[in-house]
Amino acid sequence: MFHDPSRFDRSGAAAPRGRIWLVSRAFGPDTGSGAAYARAMATAYAELGWSLSLFVRSSAGRRRIEQDTHRLRDVGSRHGLALQIRLLCALFAAWFRGPLPAAIHACTWRAAIPALPFAVPLIVTIHGREIARPQGSAFRLMRFVLDRCTRIVAVSETARALLIERLPHLAGRCVVARGGTSPMRAADRGAILSRGTGPARIITIGRLLPRKNIASALFAVRTALHAGHALSYRIAGDGPDRARLQELIDDLGLSEHVMLLGQVDDAELQRLQAEADIFLHPQIALEQGADVEGFGVGVADAMANGLLCIVGREGGPAELVRDGETGFVVDGRSREAISRALDAALRHPALRTAMGLRARQWTSGNLSWRRHGQLCLDELQTLPAPVAAPSSVRIAA
Repeated sequence: MFHDPSRFDRSGAAAPRGRIWLVSRAFGPDTGSGAAYARAMATAYAELGWSLSLFVRSSAGRRRIEQDTHRLRDVGSRHGLALQIRLLCALFAAWFRGPLPAAIHACTWRAAIPALPFAVPLIVTIHGREIARPQGSAFRLMRFVLDRCTRIVAVSETARALLIERLPHLAGRCVVARGGTSPMRAADRGAILSRGTGPARIITIGRLLPRKNIASALFAVRTALHAGHALSYRIAGDGPDRARLQELIDDLGLSEHVMLLGQVDDAELQRLQAEADIFLHPQIALEQGADVEGFGVGVADAMANGLLCIVGREGGPAELVRDGETGFVVDGRSREAISRALDAALRHPALRTAMGLRARQWTSGNLSWRRHGQLCLDELQTLPAPVAAPSSVRIAA
C-alpha cells in the first residue's frame, strides 16, 4: 500500500476540502452507457461539493485538463494491460503530487484494478453484465478486486442479485442506488397534455443489440398497423443489429412507417422524446441471464419526458415501470404480450397521457444522480465533509 498517513490525516486541518478520484474506462467525447455514467457521476460529485480528479480512457487521445478545482487526465484509447498501466501511472503521479483523495470511485470493477494499491476507501459501481459474464481467471480477478472494495454500488436490484448469486459473501457491502436521467430538458406538463393527436409516434433509443429485442417490437408494430392504427416508429441508435433490423423492416413491409435513424446527437434525442407518445423497449436477458439490461437510462429518460413506456420484465427497466400505472411491463419473449400492450396504448390516448404524467412524477422524485452520489459515499466515516460547492464540471467534452 502506498499511503503516507501524515499527508492523509486531516484531523488538525481547518476547513478541509474533500477530493474524489473518479476512474473510468470510458468518457466523452465517446458515447455509450459507460461514458454517460462517468459524466453523470462527475457532475453529481461536483454538485455535492467535492473536488474531482478524473482518470479516464477515451478516443480523444492523451490530454490533461484543469478547471477550478477539477482535474482530468485522459490516458488515451488504449486497451488491456497497456490501459491499466497508463491509469496506474496517472494515479501514482496524482498521489505523489497531492492532494490525496478522500475516496476513489471506479465506474466498473475493471476500472478499480489500478486503484488497488492506494489505502483509501474504494467504491465500485456494478451494472450487471460485467458481473455475470466473467469465467475462469476473469472471475477470479473480479473476485479479487471486489473483495478489496469498501462499498459496491449496484445500479439496480437486478445487478445486485447477479453479484450475490456469484459472490454471496459481498451482500453486506453492496447497496442499490438507481441512477438518474440525462441532463436534457424534460417535456413540461403542458407538452405532455398536448400529445395524443394525429398518428401515434413510437420511439426506441439505445444500442442496437440482440437483448434490446427490437425485432419483436417490429412484429408488434406490424400487428398494430394491420389492426388499423396510424403510427410511425423511429429507432435511434447504432450497433451490431442494425443490418439485421433493416432487413427485417424491409421483409415485413414496414419501410413507410419505420425508420432506423442511426446515432443522433443530444438535440435530436431531445426532439424525439418531446414529440413521441410511446417508448417501446421490450428487452430480454440472453446468455442464461448473463447478458441483461442493468438499469435502462433510455427508459428513465423517456419516463422523465412523460412517455408511456412498454418494457420487458427481465432486467433493470422493469424496476422503473409500475405495470398498469406508469407504463406496461410485458413478457419480452412473447410477441403477443408486446402487441397487446402496444394496442392498449394506441387505443387509449388519454390513458397513455395519464401514465406518462405519473411516470414523469415518479422519476422526478426517485431518480437523481445527486442522490446516487450520496448513496455511493454513504457510511464511509473516513470522508470529510466538503466545505463549498464548486462550479459544475464542464470538462466532459
